[in-house]
Amino acid sequence: MVNTRILEKRLGWRSHDPDEAPAPPARPIGHEPMLQGRVEHSPRGTSSRGPRGLAIAEAWDRLPRTGHDAEALVARAGLVPSIDRASVAGAAFDQLRTQLTRVLRTNDWRRIGIASARRGAGRSFVAAGLAASIARLDSLRVLLIDADLENPGLADLFDTPALGPLEEVLTAQRAPETQLIHIGNGLAVALNDTPVDFGAELFLAPDAILALRAMSDLLAPDVVILDMPPLLDDSVSQALLPQLDAVLLVSDGMSSTAADIMNCERLLEGQVPVLGIALNKSEDRDPRPASRRRF
Repeated sequence: MVNTRILEKRLGWRSHDPDEAPAPPARPIGHEPMLQGRVEHSPRGTSSRGPRGLAIAEAWDRLPRTGHDAEALVARAGLVPSIDRASVAGAAFDQLRTQLTRVLRTNDWRRIGIASARRGAGRSFVAAGLAASIARLDSLRVLLIDADLENPGLADLFDTPALGPLEEVLTAQRAPETQLIHIGNGLAVALNDTPVDFGAELFLAPDAILALRAMSDLLAPDVVILDMPPLLDDSVSQALLPQLDAVLLVSDGMSSTAADIMNCERLLEGQVPVLGIALNKSEDRDPRPASRRRF
């Protein structure tokens, strides 16, 4: 995890237009990255005993299951680096998981959006890798939702077809549980492989919000992760912000600019807390060859 000051030093105030002179933001951002620094633990969790616990367990058991866990599905698709715990990326996701779950418990948060300034930053990769990492813990269950309606990508990343257009669930044509797939032990996914035009209008409708909440209420996951559209290129993200407890920003170390990140933080300021910034597609500046990692 890095904060904006580190991004500024690493990326510089680059501009997308080569003829345009880069400039820093006009005013400072009020966000303090939540994953920076030390936080205290607080008790949290839902007991698996009693009628409610049994109903939740039965809801998970009723979901259709894949024959492989998330790591194997991603490896089979071959679109992104391995997220297996023994891989470089998998180890990085485990570190991020430790920071994230600590903050979620402290603040009693559950619904997290994974967002980026623009497309191509590896947002879906981070969402899938983080979800798989959390699901490896026996004590936690995760619900991952492909909320990028106009350009869904998780179905391809997991090499798993969706159970139908997500639009049908969001418009109350089908029950929310008919969109869910159980992957591995503790991961459920709501995939989509049918793009939707005017996604922002769809997510502003009450039926869509009720469908998202119904998925969460049915499975009672410890963490809900939404793979969101780009913040600066798509208005769907704006419609989703009221449904989130916090947002994790993903920055592309090869093309994202510090100005992009600052614009995202400015957009989110006063609406939803920023957990921090995950710098993807970057290489450590440690001069020792053995410590260099790219993911």
